[in-house]
Amino acid sequence: MNAADVVSDIPLNLARAAHAGTSFVPEKRAQQEIESYSAQLAQDYAELLKLADTSEKRTQLDEEFARYREGYRRRTVKTLSSRARCVSTMIAGPSNFPARRMAKRSEIADRRIAERMEFRTRALAAIRKTLCPELRPIMAGDDDAAVRLRAKIAEAEKLQVTMKAVNDAIRKHAREGVEAQIAALVALGHPEDQARKLLTPDWSGRVGFPAYTLTNNNANIRRMKSRLVAIERNQTLPATATEGQTGVRVEDVPAENRVRLYFPDKPSAEIRTSLKSRGFRWTPSLGCWQAYRNTGSLACAQQVAGLREVAA
Repeated sequence: MNAADVVSDIPLNLARAAHAGTSFVPEKRAQQEIESYSAQLAQDYAELLKLADTSEKRTQLDEEFARYREGYRRRTVKTLSSRARCVSTMIAGPSNFPARRMAKRSEIADRRIAERMEFRTRALAAIRKTLCPELRPIMAGDDDAAVRLRAKIAEAEKLQVTMKAVNDAIRKHAREGVEAQIAALVALGHPEDQARKLLTPDWSGRVGFPAYTLTNNNANIRRMKSRLVAIERNQTLPATATEGQTGVRVEDVPAENRVRLYFPDKPSAEIRTSLKSRGFRWTPSLGCWQAYRNTGSLACAQQVAGLREVAA
């Protein structure tokens, strides 16, 4: 896909109207608006295409990008429609100019621009996750959380071994000179240019891998192993459901790392605000308020359901 493929998405008369009240050259600004829109989509597609390294991913990309393009087009049209209602004193003149009304319209137009930018950020991130699911964060409730976490631990442990071997080789051949050190690193499997880079002193004169990188990586390995133990333990725990005095049902689902609240009626604004502050969000697909499972969300759920007394 290139810019020419989407140039007809935005009506020229709408783009012209968006600048008629704020520019002396609305025709030129309209053309720039359409070119900017087309170039943005072409750039986004080109960046995502780098991730579509198989025919299956290419098909996924085309399907996902079609939805993104339509959403971006709708928001662009909405933005231009809002801007078409804006007029500046430069064009209309200062006499009897409705400054307050135009300021409100300008604020609305600015919100539309912000909404479009936010949509683009979220949509592109979602497409990247679809094309490369291995890049998405490991969530405790994912079915493959333990498998992916073990793979990350193995990768980190391999890196730890590599860094130690590099530093040992550099120290061992220090008296023999740089060329001997390079040869030792090449023997370990590092390309010569990478070996020379490892032997280039940093800002404090250190070569190889600084001690803090090994310390940090080792701490990360311990953290991931601890998290793996917790995930595997939670996956063996059964889900429980308890109905409280208020008629609210609490579901604790350790395997999915979720706490769910089912209300008999719509909760009050005060309760909804309290739930949101503790990480709960309304989940229409399940008809419940749901949060990640932790001590805070469990305590909040029990309190709302009347299973736990409120501290005085």
